[in-house]
Amino acid sequence: MRKTIKIGTRASQLAVKQAELAKQTIQTVLKDTEIEIVTIKTKGDKILHKTLDKIGGKGIFVKEIENALLNGTIDIAVHSMKDMPDEMPKGLELGAVLKRENPMDALVCAKNITWENLPKGAKVGTGSLRRKTQLLALRNDLNIIPIRGNIMTRLQKLENELDAVVLAVAGLVRTEQQHKISHIFQLHEMVPAACQGILALQIRKRNDFLKQVMKNITDNHADICQRAERAFLNEIGADCHAPAGALANIENEKIYMKAMFYTDELLLAEGYDSIQNAEELGKKLAMQIQKQSSVHFM
Repeated sequence: MRKTIKIGTRASQLAVKQAELAKQTIQTVLKDTEIEIVTIKTKGDKILHKTLDKIGGKGIFVKEIENALLNGTIDIAVHSMKDMPDEMPKGLELGAVLKRENPMDALVCAKNITWENLPKGAKVGTGSLRRKTQLLALRNDLNIIPIRGNIMTRLQKLENELDAVVLAVAGLVRTEQQHKISHIFQLHEMVPAACQGILALQIRKRNDFLKQVMKNITDNHADICQRAERAFLNEIGADCHAPAGALANIENEKIYMKAMFYTDELLLAEGYDSIQNAEELGKKLAMQIQKQSSVHFM
């Protein structure tokens, strides 16, 4: 009889919901195996008084979980792929990429307010530089308030602190709060974070059994799109908390992608290629943005 498989995740409501989705997906392949969810607090969960760009360093939501995977406390790590650094610790690898939830950003408003009637100078909460820069490009009168915390903590701020908050549609859907959405930003309004809505399952390299399981549950479209989007981030030299965004989608064996980056202005690029050239497309869009900018990229 095979031992219990332990899945590690952050301790937030959303993270646990995502781990449950991963568990259900794994159980389609391992029907009779017991799977346990283990919650782990990360640096990003503990430091809530600073915005993400001020904490610094890559992997603030994944390092402690990766350490638990390396030392054998857990067998699989579940991450929001948008939080994962491009480079992984020695001994770990990306096992599976699960089917993508809606990747867009959403506005949730206080009572009787909508995106269309959001008042001048309205207080809009977000902890993301990417969202902030794109919101101000749409409405430069808005008062952007930095916020941190889990989804429910952010939503509670609508009671007496904020007029609206911007959150990922995927997180709202997974925590069953999608009925509170006032407006879903379309791609021409706001480019989402690279890999937003995608769950990544990470394993130890030497675990051949789980490697085969992961292969059987990976969603090919999501995998191709994440490769293109992460190639863009890597080429432009942005970490997962930089004011950068990218969204790829696949139609008729072609991959279409739009990307944004903010330096001293909002820069955009878009294009398409065959799915075999997904990563090359990401690099090409990064180079397009680099050519537009007067700022030196690393």
